[in-house]
Amino acid sequence: MRTRLGSPSHPGLAELLSLCSIQPRFTTEQAISAIQSMGPVEASDILGRQRCRSIVVARLTPFVAHGAVRRCLELLEPRAARIRHMHGALDENLDRISGLAQKADVRVLAFKGLGARGMYAEPARRDFGDLDLFVKDRAQATVLARAIRQELEYTINPDELPWLKYDSEARLVYGQINLLAPSDRPDFINVDIHFGDYSVRHSSRLRLDAHVTFPESPGLSVMAFEENLASGVNNAAGDHFVTMKDVNDILSALALEHFDWGRFQAVVEQACLGRFFGFMLAKLRLTSNPDAHQEELLGTLSRQGGLERAPRLDRPDWGRRCWATTAHAFMSHRSRGLLGAIGIAYDAYGYYREPLRLTAQPGRETNEILERFDMSTCVRLVPVELGRALPGADGAGLGPVPMAGHRRSLAADPGIVRTDAETGTFLEIDGERFVATVSYRVPTAMLGGARVADSLGHA
Repeated sequence: MRTRLGSPSHPGLAELLSLCSIQPRFTTEQAISAIQSMGPVEASDILGRQRCRSIVVARLTPFVAHGAVRRCLELLEPRAARIRHMHGALDENLDRISGLAQKADVRVLAFKGLGARGMYAEPARRDFGDLDLFVKDRAQATVLARAIRQELEYTINPDELPWLKYDSEARLVYGQINLLAPSDRPDFINVDIHFGDYSVRHSSRLRLDAHVTFPESPGLSVMAFEENLASGVNNAAGDHFVTMKDVNDILSALALEHFDWGRFQAVVEQACLGRFFGFMLAKLRLTSNPDAHQEELLGTLSRQGGLERAPRLDRPDWGRRCWATTAHAFMSHRSRGLLGAIGIAYDAYGYYREPLRLTAQPGRETNEILERFDMSTCVRLVPVELGRALPGADGAGLGPVPMAGHRRSLAADPGIVRTDAETGTFLEIDGERFVATVSYRVPTAMLGGARVADSLGHA
């Protein structure tokens, strides 16, 4: 089964994207013609979205005398300079995290960009955005996050709030805690802690818990290449956009002598991501020049069928992402029967039809927020002080909120205590309290109690 991508939206797009490839199909001169044709502003925007600035800047710098190239480099350089700094600071950051993990008795796997670097002949060519870490469970994630906050002064990322999901069959709570480095420490890199498993789109999971092996001793190790590449596929599928960074990761894996492609595909296909992986391979063929050995391997990789529409080549598209997520929810839950799969798909469409923004509104979040705590229910944890700063909160005029209400530990995770107050649901995790929301709407009445919660970013 051959998977196709849609027609390029710009003449010369394949040539431009090839500039990002570690095995380019087209020459740099052909890519420069594309830059000149579409203009340096548009070209730099497309190139920046491919997450390969180190490669692009190195390739274009010898041609800086060309006016369009010079302007393109000027637009790419600020972020490229930050990435160069991050590469230089990486080892020190990893040593800090490993030391904290050892002290806290937590076993950590570096993955995604950190895990992919080891597949490259030149690891510095693999750009990364933050330190992605994977730990076994929510409790260990909380311990590690608290250590990073307290000792390194990291704070919660207000644009990526902590979240929880629950697989009732496996009795597994999984989720994410995204932390920002202190603004006055440019040598510190943001940290993204994933725990339990890696969520797949709306209502599935990658089942890393069944595949990865943690080190025997506390500290930092690197996830195996096979599960790590599957995590990269999942990350791209979540955005429904294939970057050239993703293409290069696949090319690097294809060049390895002992990569287990059967093991990799088993993880991808059980998560119903085989069709999306086919889109990734299509972009690889469009932009890159695999050698004979890689071509032979490519011929052995299977592609799954599916309903989702191909992603755009140049940039993410929210409408296509919504449709792909809806289609994936249906395909991955067909075992529930037709009506069950349609119900999950409808739920996915309702959640993804437009971007959600955290807002403060009058009224209350239903106290039944956690009654349907499952893989399709993403419970966001909102620090109260962050909520008070939201438009519409008028936090300065709010008084304290009584915490009277039914209080109990979650059966899914006794370390999480739930309190149903009159205004909505609070969750307490190791002594820190949060407003819980699925809808991204935070009742204004819940935000008055500064005494109700210390945020995850304020230990």
